[in-house]
Amino acid sequence: QPFYCSRNVKLRVAMTAGWKGFLKQVAWSLPVAIAFTDCIACVIRVDGQSMQPTLNPDPDSRDWVLVEKVTYKLFHRYKRGEVAVFWAPDDPHQQLVKRMIAVEGDMVWEEGKRMPTRISAGRCWMEGDNPHSSGDSRNLYGPVHLGLLEGRATHVVWPPSRMQRLPPYVPPGRVVEDEGDSLARALAYKPES
Repeated sequence: QPFYCSRNVKLRVAMTAGWKGFLKQVAWSLPVAIAFTDCIACVIRVDGQSMQPTLNPDPDSRDWVLVEKVTYKLFHRYKRGEVAVFWAPDDPHQQLVKRMIAVEGDMVWEEGKRMPTRISAGRCWMEGDNPHSSGDSRNLYGPVHLGLLEGRATHVVWPPSRMQRLPPYVPPGRVVEDEGDSLARALAYKPES
């Protein structure tokens, strides 16, 4: 005698197969998504006023930025003036967004100092665009280890009215780039006050 299933049994079998398919898809796609956001790119919200006016110019809204990670994590290419995301040297659970002013080998003129600060190998100098609201290399932790860099913020992606590319920018007269520069040449370059 043939076996006949009721509608309820067929529905239950279809639902079980659907859940199994869904769980298989999650099991495969979750590691891919985690690897993508950890190694390729992600989007983060920028809090605080340290990067004003470049980011968060309006105190009532927050910018969301696209963070590209391949350039720093895979190729280890660092460029002066880029807006970078890095782990705070004094708090391993906090990510910061600042501008990379100088890279290893450069010399940075700090306000109120008579001699430039030489950026040692494996380090960079990070500053917020708003010096009055930024804890950074100038006043808090000095040169930052390159191993703390997470990626470079390339674009503002939210809110829609603020969508834009974030071009590199280095304030004039702050950095003597390492192109065989000697300390004597750096001192001769002293910026105007």
